[in-house]
Amino acid sequence: MGSTESANTSLTQCMRVCSEAENRIADKVYVCMMEPKHAASVAALERLCFSVPWSEQAFLDELQKNPTARYFVLLDKDNPTQVIAYGGYWKIFDEGHITNIAVHPDWRNQKAATYLLCQMMQFARVDGIYDMTLEVRTSNMPAQAVYSKLGFRNEGIRKNYYEDTGEDAIIMWYRPEREEVEEKQEETL
Repeated sequence: MGSTESANTSLTQCMRVCSEAENRIADKVYVCMMEPKHAASVAALERLCFSVPWSEQAFLDELQKNPTARYFVLLDKDNPTQVIAYGGYWKIFDEGHITNIAVHPDWRNQKAATYLLCQMMQFARVDGIYDMTLEVRTSNMPAQAVYSKLGFRNEGIRKNYYEDTGEDAIIMWYRPEREEVEEKQEETL
């Protein structure tokens, strides 16, 4: 399979998975840009999800001091002050480096992570970003499955990446062909 055909399949697959996630959860949540008022809730969620969590101040610094940072939250429509998921990336030239994605345990297995990641990727394309990368623990099979369904591919290993356990990280990339993305965007207009 050639790279253009592979990218086409990847993009088509991504769009299908995003549509399925939207149909499953979009009526239950709001997605919006993270604001400083969300930092305490996001930090609390971070502590629930990660053994080495970012602090509230780290999120505030990202929002207020890092011009490359783009962060998003999913809010419960029934309780709009409740952050049920968050994610973010850094815009580095024309690439996006995904820094965090977390979903509250009560909202897992409802397509929240997939929906949030799709929204982030859509925003990134508007921001001139097509290719996106991330690191994921080798043991985090659920996250790897979400990323793979969206067209991310394993492209390497970072040895001893995670300081809490020394676990390796898999480097994953999403690299659609720009022309294919533009064609698909025109089809939806």
